[in-house]
Amino acid sequence: MESRTTAPAPAPAADRRRLLPYALAVLLVGVNMRPAIVAVSPLLDDIRHATGLSNGGAGALSTLPLVCFGVFAPLAPRLARRWGMERTLVAVLAVLLCGTAVRLVPAPFPLFAGSFLAGTAVAVANVVVTALIKRDFARRVGLMSGLHTTMLVGGGAVAAATTVPLRDALSLSWAGGLALWSVPALAALAVWAPRLRRRGERPAAAARADGSVWRSGLAWAVALFYAFQSLLYYTATTWLPSFAVDHGWSEGGAGGLLAVCMGSAVITSLSVPVWAQRSLRQGWLAVGGTALCVAAFAGMLAAPGGAPAVVWSVLLGLGLGAVLSLGIAYMSLRARTAHEAGLLSAMSQCVGYLLAAAGPVAFGAARDLTGGWTAGLVALVVLAVPMGITGALAGRGRAEERAR
Repeated sequence: MESRTTAPAPAPAADRRRLLPYALAVLLVGVNMRPAIVAVSPLLDDIRHATGLSNGGAGALSTLPLVCFGVFAPLAPRLARRWGMERTLVAVLAVLLCGTAVRLVPAPFPLFAGSFLAGTAVAVANVVVTALIKRDFARRVGLMSGLHTTMLVGGGAVAAATTVPLRDALSLSWAGGLALWSVPALAALAVWAPRLRRRGERPAAAARADGSVWRSGLAWAVALFYAFQSLLYYTATTWLPSFAVDHGWSEGGAGGLLAVCMGSAVITSLSVPVWAQRSLRQGWLAVGGTALCVAAFAGMLAAPGGAPAVVWSVLLGLGLGAVLSLGIAYMSLRARTAHEAGLLSAMSQCVGYLLAAAGPVAFGAARDLTGGWTAGLVALVVLAVPMGITGALAGRGRAEERAR
């Protein structure tokens, strides 16, 4: 792992007419990487009442996918090297489809089993897509990373906003509402499976004997930056609606604030990775995103209710979108090869999601202990400091040279 990267090799897809459909196929995978996970949240009350699941069980159900992200991400580079990236993506899409199908059975065990399968599939896909972007879109890493992040954010936002209305419109049970998100997974599988016949994947090159990524200081800077941003992202988006309701907003209005936050995140998710690839140093983007998050948390402390809450939601969305997309872009920009990008992605997501899994639980515990929101928000401000520092350290290397 080095702070400098070499000029990217030409994309393997020599025929430019095929590059756009291929890019769309990659982005379709990104669309599927959050709905099966996020769709549980708006249905959680119905699930609890129908299955008798306790509050602790509901919390475990929500946390299970994040734990899977962290535990199974390190397996992805091995699978990709053994089977190839395309075959691995087809396999994980099939597992994701099975996970959503299993949850059609309205009982706790299939619900947890399906969530486990979905979380495991997404854990591997998270890593493989990063390596694939590095390999096949080396000249457009920033653009593709930004579009991929936008698909992640957008897919999750659409699932959160439409799962309940679609379930009600189609007169489905909670299990049927969850199963709706097998449709985009099936579409992605239908797009990718024929590609295995049309395009033979090249054998993986032998691994370079350059030491473990876990012993690289730069890799740890990238991983810790991704970890802190994941903790802030999942904690803030989990608790923002409840925070708003406690400060005078209706449930519908609180959901609208979350939508404003996610919509604002799309702006920086698209733009920040492009700026990152064009910049010699990316630390200023990490510091800027951190400052936006801190400003939002400070605003929520100072003026938590009324119209200012919309401003804080916009600032929070802009900040979270910036640090999330930059964290994903770093995995490619700070790597020299597709294999190294996969290793760095696996390390970052292992560290990041295991830390993120504790964030919402700890924030909720702080609220229960203190009876208010101040302690939790102050903790988020404090945690934003190491996020900014590690992001600046990860951005000290040169931007990847763009082929002319």
